[in-house]
Amino acid sequence: MHQLVVASDLALDPDVAFERGCEIAAANCADLHVLRLRDRLRRGTPRRPSPQILAEEVGRRFPCIGSLSFSEPMPAQAAEIVKKAEMLGAELIVMRNAIDPNQINDRPFDLIVDVARQASIPVLAVQAESAGPYKRLLALLDEEEDARHVLDLALQIKSASEVYAVHACSKRTTAQGLAIALEALKRVIATTLAARPDVAIPVVPVVRPGDLASVLIEQWSALHPDLIVASTHRHRGFEAIFRRSHVADLLEIMPFDLLVTNLEAADRVAPTIPVVDHQHRTPA
Repeated sequence: MHQLVVASDLALDPDVAFERGCEIAAANCADLHVLRLRDRLRRGTPRRPSPQILAEEVGRRFPCIGSLSFSEPMPAQAAEIVKKAEMLGAELIVMRNAIDPNQINDRPFDLIVDVARQASIPVLAVQAESAGPYKRLLALLDEEEDARHVLDLALQIKSASEVYAVHACSKRTTAQGLAIALEALKRVIATTLAARPDVAIPVVPVVRPGDLASVLIEQWSALHPDLIVASTHRHRGFEAIFRRSHVADLLEIMPFDLLVTNLEAADRVAPTIPVVDHQHRTPA
């Protein structure tokens, strides 16, 4: 990875997207471009340090970052973010999914959804402060080719030590149907791994009956992954969750990071994403 974009208003202290973006950029010696989104801070709320002060702090903490730039304040609009990121040749867009109580009607997940729908670039939605590299991943898979693309994106996370490949079946699926789905998922995993001889981590297939949202919540609670990897799709996959506002509200407060790719983008980008440890060293 050579070009990374963080799209954030930088209002939170610390800003979780900016922190994670700095870690990833440092691990890759990549250029980090910060798109400064206009905030809606309540009157009297203290503002974060200036970009100049932030740049000096980043230079001290993350000396391996190739370069760091800040845009002029811009509207928090998905089309503008995607346009700028594509112009910069970004391979990943990092955004915060943590609600800022000091802002008026702050709903960051709505903007993340819009960006993910429009972009050919994967979007990393960061919910919590970094606790180290992503180790345990949950890949939320659909079927066949779509499933392979999402699993392959998960396998790009070089710090991962295990991946759970999770597929949701209809609630009415019989035991025989679940067994058939499990065998199909195993074939998807085998095909994907055959094309990735560099990958030596275990990929565990998980098939559960239920709608996508309930299976996601169940498996997140059971497995405690560091990162969810999923896709947007007009009629399937994570898009089914986006259409249900009460589930979107739940996702806003669930403490997981989400890496999402747009399967309908013909020119989608598949980045390699190593993540540093607490000493800012790239995992082997």
